[in-house]
Amino acid sequence: MNLNSWFFLQNNLSKPFIIVSNADAGNMSNCLGQARAFFMAGYNVVLYDYRGFGESSDFEINKDMMYYDEFAEDLHAVLSHVKSEYGAKTVILYGLSMGTIVSKIVLNTDRTIKGAILDSFVIDPNLLVNRILQIKNKHILLPQGAAAYVQSNKKRTLIPVLLFSGMKDMVTKTTDYSAFMRLNAKSQLVTWDCNHIESFYKMTKDTDSDLYMAQVNKYIKGLM
Repeated sequence: MNLNSWFFLQNNLSKPFIIVSNADAGNMSNCLGQARAFFMAGYNVVLYDYRGFGESSDFEINKDMMYYDEFAEDLHAVLSHVKSEYGAKTVILYGLSMGTIVSKIVLNTDRTIKGAILDSFVIDPNLLVNRILQIKNKHILLPQGAAAYVQSNKKRTLIPVLLFSGMKDMVTKTTDYSAFMRLNAKSQLVTWDCNHIESFYKMTKDTDSDLYMAQVNKYIKGLM
């Protein structure tokens, strides 16, 4: 597989690398707003398209499938490239909606990752299947690895995770994370009066200062 990717590099490659995993719509260009904010804050940023998206290798995708286990293989490949090509010592995974699943799967299996920022965290894909059926009358399919993924989120993470959640989000609800937060007391949950994956734009637009990036910077500083 060939994965199309964009690298936004600081002059100082010892700065943390943030690898962005997009949601299930569009391609990595949808995340240019976040990439710019991360880069302007002094981080190295990596965007990539999953197989079957954008200019990455073709991959047959059923539009009714929530995600594919293979997407985690793609992120593993990007992570390996970042470490081997640029000698990255501090890597933060950043995921949006479906990208939170991909990021969390890789976080569970690679202890070299320093942290993870999950916006609209899909903690249990089965919840989304039921909600999308109710909201859109659409049947969503899950891959074989979904059951193991759900179980992994019932275990304590090795590192603290930063979560962003919209209080009006009817797909990934803030209340979904109660047990996760009790189990992972050092993790942080930031909520805002917005819908699904709107926190980045709303927390920037609705405030005099960029509260979203303030939370990101505070979180990453705490990991160092």
